[in-house]
Amino acid sequence: MKFATGAIAAILFAAALPAGAATSLYPSADAATAACGADEVVWVDLDRGRFYHKNQEKFAKGNNGGYACLKAAHASYREAHD
Repeated sequence: MKFATGAIAAILFAAALPAGAATSLYPSADAATAACGADEVVWVDLDRGRFYHKNQEKFAKGNNGGYACLKAAHASYREAHD
């Protein structure tokens, strides 16, 4: 069975998430964009339990996080207002 490199990276990234993480996180913005369709892609900071929009300074910052679809992130994390 053949897997695309992106699919393997997504599987490995998901396996590294803490147990109980409800929101699907993606290792790249491109992977999230492909999965989210028309839904906005946001950055989830797992250390802070918050998500950030593209126009926010902390978007895609930090070592413990990933990209997610807005609707899914909103159900599991707090929206950052800074």
